[in-house]
Amino acid sequence: MNSKITLKYGIGILILEIILLGLWIYELKPDPSISIGIVLIIPILFGINLILGIIFYLLKKPLSKIFFVNSIVCPLIFYAFWNLWFMNWAERNYEEYSFGIDNRKLEVSLSKTSDYFSISDNTNQKNGTTTGLYFGKYERIGDSIKLTDGKYKMFIFENKLIGFPKSLNEIKLKKAE
Repeated sequence: MNSKITLKYGIGILILEIILLGLWIYELKPDPSISIGIVLIIPILFGINLILGIIFYLLKKPLSKIFFVNSIVCPLIFYAFWNLWFMNWAERNYEEYSFGIDNRKLEVSLSKTSDYFSISDNTNQKNGTTTGLYFGKYERIGDSIKLTDGKYKMFIFENKLIGFPKSLNEIKLKKAE
């Protein structure tokens, strides 16, 4: 097989690989809780291509070179798609508002994939962690949002939080962008 045909096969495999890996990640819809999976998936992709390269080499097929090169290229493509998926992940999955009260930074997070909300304290937290304060379900009613914790009912109306347990006044919210 000459180099032009090998190059065509290589480009074909590359295009197929880009389509399949992109569709796989899109269908998988990974969330940050499974992001450690990359530690397993990348070596598996490397290994599959390396094994195919060895098999084709032992069969004296010129495709072996393609799979040896692909053992490096495929994991890199997967890594790129994986990182692209997690770019703006929070914005795709959550609607967030922030506010301050008593020198504390708090955040209201509404899930776009379910009807759950959380109110967390972000004050002086290390490594981006938060302290959960209130959790429950929310419901959109007209132009307001009703937040129901097991004990409390709060509302978001015109970017104001009404009924927050630590405040008698309505609290101005800043929508995260």
